[in-house]
Amino acid sequence: MTARLRVLLAVVLVAAFVGGGSSVAWALWTATGTTASSVTNGKVVAGITGTEAITTTFTAADPTLTRPVTLRNTGNIAGTTATRVLVAAGSVALAQTVDVVAWPVPSAGACTATAVVGSGAVRGTWAALPSLVSRLGPGADAVWCIRSTIRADAPPRATTDVHLELTTANGSWVSATVSGGLYLNTGTGLPAFTCTDHDGNYVDVAWARGTRSDTTYYAAYVGEKRVGAADQGYHGSIQIAPVDLPQGTPAGPVTVDVRVLDDAGQPTDDIAGSGPVTLFTQQDGPAIRCGA
Repeated sequence: MTARLRVLLAVVLVAAFVGGGSSVAWALWTATGTTASSVTNGKVVAGITGTEAITTTFTAADPTLTRPVTLRNTGNIAGTTATRVLVAAGSVALAQTVDVVAWPVPSAGACTATAVVGSGAVRGTWAALPSLVSRLGPGADAVWCIRSTIRADAPPRATTDVHLELTTANGSWVSATVSGGLYLNTGTGLPAFTCTDHDGNYVDVAWARGTRSDTTYYAAYVGEKRVGAADQGYHGSIQIAPVDLPQGTPAGPVTVDVRVLDDAGQPTDDIAGSGPVTLFTQQDGPAIRCGA
């Protein structure tokens, strides 16, 4: 058989298989198609660093903190970042009273306490902050300068755990969510209440109302235990007797916090006054006095 005849015979056989719907033809075309093509898997991967450096305790002397945060796309295709803030635990009121401004900067070194807020800035609080949006190439990152400033109406002794969540997306490809955490605290310097002794039988504690409404309700607490009756701002005084203290309280000083109550009668993080009282024994019975 000549070479030309062999070629013609092969063509005829292939045509016969295809025309007859042969499974061999289907396998031939399938295998050939797979071998002749390639598939590229696009992937966007998000990463975030720097949030832990935002953790701080605000004081009257240090009400503002400026720190850089880096958003990353470690995937193999370009992507656009999206962020959201989440109060994971602690005081929502504190997160709501810390003002935040964030803007993109060329490097972490450009984010300083004296840096001027740049273009593309977003503003909000640590309870509600607009998304930090950056277009990132494969393996690229973007640095945002984040400035946090506590307001005067922030609760005076509170802690909040805030998470900054990040995703990176390209069309229908969306990365897994990653999160960077930070803690915000207010200083331990609390307004002191005024305490009046009554011969060991009870003490009266009073506090400054400040700008709070006369209709505001208050209650005294030792830890999370309410002691004494609630009081409205018209009076501004609570009586505490030895029997009011938590059962099993040992003799010695005890810290009492006067806390603002919400509309449901539950304690808030707003402390109107704080100070020590002392439980002791007098004439074989429990007694209480002001101070430590």
